[in-house]
Amino acid sequence: MAKKLTQFSILLSSPSDLESERNEIPQVISELNQTYGNSNNIHFELIKWETHSAPGISKEYTQQIINQDIGNDYDIFIGIIWKKFGTKTAKANSGTEEEFLNALKRYENGENIQILFYFKSEAIPFNEIDPEQISKINNFKEGLKQNNVLFWNFNNIEELKNQLRIHIPKRTDSLLVNSNNSIIRSSEDENGSFDFIDSNEFGILDFVIQFEDYLANANLALNGITEATNVISEEFKNKTNELDRLQKLPNFNRNQLVGILSRTAKSVDNYTNRLITETPLYQDNFESAIKVGTLYLNSITKENIEENRESLEDLLESVKVLKSNIPNAINGMIGFYDVIKGLPNLYSVFTKSKNKLISQLETLNTTLKHSYDLTHEFEGEIEYKLKI
Repeated sequence: MAKKLTQFSILLSSPSDLESERNEIPQVISELNQTYGNSNNIHFELIKWETHSAPGISKEYTQQIINQDIGNDYDIFIGIIWKKFGTKTAKANSGTEEEFLNALKRYENGENIQILFYFKSEAIPFNEIDPEQISKINNFKEGLKQNNVLFWNFNNIEELKNQLRIHIPKRTDSLLVNSNNSIIRSSEDENGSFDFIDSNEFGILDFVIQFEDYLANANLALNGITEATNVISEEFKNKTNELDRLQKLPNFNRNQLVGILSRTAKSVDNYTNRLITETPLYQDNFESAIKVGTLYLNSITKENIEENRESLEDLLESVKVLKSNIPNAINGMIGFYDVIKGLPNLYSVFTKSKNKLISQLETLNTTLKHSYDLTHEFEGEIEYKLKI
């Protein structure tokens, strides 16, 4: 018997500087079709100008060719912006803005459509910063706020992919609740058949085990960072006390100061190297945990919730532990960051070590804040599943 599906189309809109993200998102859609889609009899189609448009000519303007090719039948609009806003069209300041305005107009007209907008927060290379483009982006953000559009930030591709693994199912649930007119079609239509993976092939137990392993490794790296911060903070305290004591001696000289600063620089370098090792280790394991975790969550429905309830409760406890550990790491790190940044540049060797550490601490701080936000979302998704 043919399987009946509810099909949802997703339009991906962005300027040209986000090619890597555009190339990676189809993988997320494919995963969602195999997990959330398979469990809920849903199929997602991703619409991109690269795959749904073609070269052509228009009597109006070139963006109109793309508008006509992609149409207005999509259910979810995903917009992404980083360092470029795009090229002005006849109706908007960029093609991305025009596509967004089309989606917004449909929403305001009462259509059942969801809008997800994301801004990449990764630092822009200095030689690629265009003040005019940045100004347009900032103005556009203000416009989103005025139109009650809640947007999200992401720092890298993996973070965006994990956000989409959570956000697309959440907004699809909203579409299902708000509509009785979704497009239903057989799994075998004029375009062929949709591929499904039997739920037994998901290896649900494997997902749970992998999630726990990744999360344990992330926590281990985070604890290593916290312990290293505590050690360097104590060393700095001792070095400061030693310096204060020596300065009060009548025969204190510059050589003694240089000696203290040299030893301090070595301690700072050791701590920095520890962060350079632990930060990507934490990030890689955290991102892998969220990916595996969302694959698992998206395969859970009302029909199989009871057999997965115990595993979900265990996952929730593990996530709560990580969520409580992240602020502890951030607070300890910020305290030390403020101390070292406030130190004067007395000696070139120490100054070099200090500046390298400050840069690494800022990178770590950004990583931890982004992971905390995603952990909070993931925790909410587990709690939501436990209530169905």
